[in-house]
Amino acid sequence: MKNKLLKTHFTRKNLISLALLFLYLVLVLICAIACDRNGIMVKDNPIQAMVPAFGFPYVNGGTASYVLIIVFVIYSFFTPAAVLYEFRLAKFFEEKIFSRKWQIIIWSTIGGGIGLCLLIGCLAQYPYDLETMGNAFAFLGQSYVVAFVIYVFLFALIGAPLMIYINMKNIDKPFRFFSNEADIAMEEKLQEEEEEKAEDQDNLAHSFGEETPDENALASGISAGIGARVGGVGSGQLEEEKISDKEKVFPGLCTIDYIMENREAVDEFDDNLALKDLCENFRNYLAKEEKIYFDIDTIRAFVSGLAASRLIILEGLSGTGKSSLARYFSEYISEKSFFEPVQATWRDRTSILGYFNDFSRSYNETEFLKKLYEATFLPRHINIMVLDELNISRVEYYFADFLSIMEYPEDEWKLKIMQLPYDFEAPMHLENGILNISNTTWFIGTANKDDSTYTITDKVYDRAITIAFDDRNEPFEVEGDCNKIHLSFDGLQNMFKNAKAKEANRLSKDDYDKFRKLTSFTYDTFDLTFGNRIMHQIEELVPVYVECGGKKEDALDFMFSRKVVAKLEGRFEDYIKQGLSELDRIIIDTYGKDSFKNTRHVISKLLRKL
Repeated sequence: MKNKLLKTHFTRKNLISLALLFLYLVLVLICAIACDRNGIMVKDNPIQAMVPAFGFPYVNGGTASYVLIIVFVIYSFFTPAAVLYEFRLAKFFEEKIFSRKWQIIIWSTIGGGIGLCLLIGCLAQYPYDLETMGNAFAFLGQSYVVAFVIYVFLFALIGAPLMIYINMKNIDKPFRFFSNEADIAMEEKLQEEEEEKAEDQDNLAHSFGEETPDENALASGISAGIGARVGGVGSGQLEEEKISDKEKVFPGLCTIDYIMENREAVDEFDDNLALKDLCENFRNYLAKEEKIYFDIDTIRAFVSGLAASRLIILEGLSGTGKSSLARYFSEYISEKSFFEPVQATWRDRTSILGYFNDFSRSYNETEFLKKLYEATFLPRHINIMVLDELNISRVEYYFADFLSIMEYPEDEWKLKIMQLPYDFEAPMHLENGILNISNTTWFIGTANKDDSTYTITDKVYDRAITIAFDDRNEPFEVEGDCNKIHLSFDGLQNMFKNAKAKEANRLSKDDYDKFRKLTSFTYDTFDLTFGNRIMHQIEELVPVYVECGGKKEDALDFMFSRKVVAKLEGRFEDYIKQGLSELDRIIIDTYGKDSFKNTRHVISKLLRKL
């Protein structure tokens, strides 16, 4: 602050300018005395002799004339000095001198100075007489003009030889108007920047309860690396007393801690509902309350998909109800889904998880991160997080961590948010900078299929349950219950567990043998692998789909059409057309003409393109 206050003082150039002005004004007074016919100087002196040369008459100065000149001389010095100071103030406040504000201030100063000169000078002419006042102002004018001519002459006579001498003496040195002032100013500026940067780093260390090492500690070899680097700033030596500043680093997460600690709500859930009733009632709720109509098979695929994967992709043309299905399912079970519109600029995990900001020395928390963190306090609540238009950017870039985590057992869903310094007191559920993703969480992505989006890769499709929204659903009359329920996570999981436990719902050996005919053919003909992950998803989904009121063949049809046949889109090899026709024949021979409608519909679309 001290250095900044010094900037308001006059610079060397300002002082030299004021000194030259002061010499000129002294010369004005000397010329006034010399030009006075009744003055103390000898008549017809060289200065007085210059008066007729400029067309001025000889005047006899009086007291009033000298008062006028002295007043003008005083204000001629202090008015420019005030204007220079205002220039310095504008620079101090880092404002433009030509802004309206400073132009008003400067011109007010100039106008005020001239006004005061005229006012005081005129008052000194009392009693007023036109001839006396004319004589005084003529005396003032000729004094200023004669002094200016002499001043320029003396400056040229003295200054020119002096400049020649100085430049000849320093001819082999680079030109500097005022020695090395520019270098000094630059060094001071760089030093200030370094000091501010060091201060910011020290404050960052302090905010994490650490102290930067001093020179003695470094010289004696004391270890200063007690913590990992955060945001590119190294942690330092521990203080005796730790400073806990988690509220500054994680303000949003700490707010959630406070809210959840003081939460008094008593949760009451309605878990006595069969999966079949859940699907039918949800479909009725959409139709009656929201005027949105879905085929019952779509609802069954969605609910059973929750049992098979934590990533559901709702894919199709815009306006087919993809976002509505995810949003209103949360409403139906008395929860609130979180919507995150994906941006085309997302390139990595920081887009959804945030990052540590070096300048603010706090973590830039996203709403996505805060919702994930909040879910860790609500182990009985279903947490649905919707990534709207997830393929407007590449899913593998910003969602890579989650694609990997979901392959692990639920107790290993751990996500490293940031490396925290040693002994830093983190928010309650962010121990060691690691967030445990709640097993109550499902990610639902909506994906449009148009030129503005990226193709979703097989890596993502294989991990997700994909539901296609290609057809327009017709309205229907609502029959049965359509009231909201309050479904818990435990209740939903128990429904899934009970469905999988029923022998009649699971695939039998005969089911496997029939289905293997299709998978073997697609592998041999199209080289489409049917890995363990997909088979595991089928084993998880089919029993739940059956419990939702569907058939095993319909569940297999749904999975086969989305997991296998859909991958042939965009392939135009010669053997594809013949292979698809043969696959259609095998389906009819194995399951009958009225089965596997989704798969046969996809095959028909692909054949038309070929």
